[in-house]
This record gives sequence, C-alpha cells and structure tokens, in this order.
Amino acid sequence: MKTQDKSFHKTWHQNLKKYENKHVNKTNVYKTVLKIVLLLLIIFTLLIVYRWTQKIPNVELLDINTEQILYKPDTLYNPKLLIKNKYDEPITIEAFRAEKDTENSNIIILEKPKGHYKLSNKKNIYFYSIKGVLNSNGGILELIESVKIKSSDGMNLITSNIIYNFKNNLISGQEQVTVDGKWGILKGKGFSYNLESSIINLKGRPKLSLYNNKGIIK
Repeated sequence: MKTQDKSFHKTWHQNLKKYENKHVNKTNVYKTVLKIVLLLLIIFTLLIVYRWTQKIPNVELLDINTEQILYKPDTLYNPKLLIKNKYDEPITIEAFRAEKDTENSNIIILEKPKGHYKLSNKKNIYFYSIKGVLNSNGGILELIESVKIKSSDGMNLITSNIIYNFKNNLISGQEQVTVDGKWGILKGKGFSYNLESSIINLKGRPKLSLYNNKGIIK
C-alpha cells in the first residue's frame, strides 16, 4: 500500500471514529432526557393521585387509570374504590366512571356502580345499580335506578333507590321493593335492612307469596 493510501485510510478511520463517538453521545443525551421526563411524569401523576385521595379521606383508590388522571384529574374511568364500615370491614365498589362533585369534593358521582361486601365467612353481599352517589364525609352510599342486592344464600332485593349508611351498616329505601328467595316472594313499599342482624323490615302492607312443590302459594 502506498504512503498516500495509508494516510487516506488513517484519516478516514479517524473521521469515522469521531462520527461514531458523536452519535453515541447524542443517543446517551436522548436517553437521559427521556428518563428525566418519565420520572417527572410519574411524580406528577402521584401528586395528582395524592391530592385526589386527600380530598376523599374515607375512600381508598385501589385501581386507577393513569392516563385519565393526567387529563381529567376529577374524573376516573373504571376505578375500584374501597370503603370501610364502622368495624373497618372492607366494601369494594367498582364503576364505569367516577366523578367528583364540582361543589363538594367529598361527593363522588358513580356511573354503573357494583360492589361487594363480605358479611361473614359463609355469606357475601353484592349490589348493582345504574347510578350512585358516594358521600365519604357523611358515610353514605346512595344507589339509584334498577337497584339490585344479591346475597350468596340466594336472597335478592330489587328496588329503584336505596341509601346505605356504612357507618351503621344499615340499608334503607322508600320505594317499591321486592325480596325473593328460596322460600318465596315478599313485596312492599319502603324497607330497612340491618346487615349485622341480617333482618329485613318491609313497610307499606307487605305481601308474601310462599313457594311449595307445586309453585307459589299467595
């Protein structure tokens, strides 16, 4: 190889090495900036979640859609909430959407709420409705429209509006109510359901229809 060719190749090799080092340094800078942005995004998200939970002290958020919080901090999609009764027993609530009331941050408007409460080792309570209002400060959960309460022992309660006071474990309503179970069907207007004693009191001249082997006895 001629001296001129050796000099050319040496210069070409040095330039190539400089380009590679410059490219690597540029890539490292991008990676560092990306890490910083990601860290700030996580911190920002946690701060928003913290502020949201501070305004609702009696409610714990178990499942959160981070993307929705970033753009709509007062609205959560597909959240899972945890509330506790006077014995610190957990009641979980899921909803299609949860939105804080604009005038009272302790009130959460729920869309299509459904929940679960473990009454005992052998009995579970499930509830569903179209709408719901959770007042964490007052310890009240109101279920509105097509309300259904089911227990694992086969009892179902259907009505249009109930109020659940989770501070005293009492469910009540003033509308038409139907209770059905393995024993029959009970209808009335207005009721109270004490979860501790599992006693349901119906008002408005309740009507009872019993089941037997042949069907319903009225």
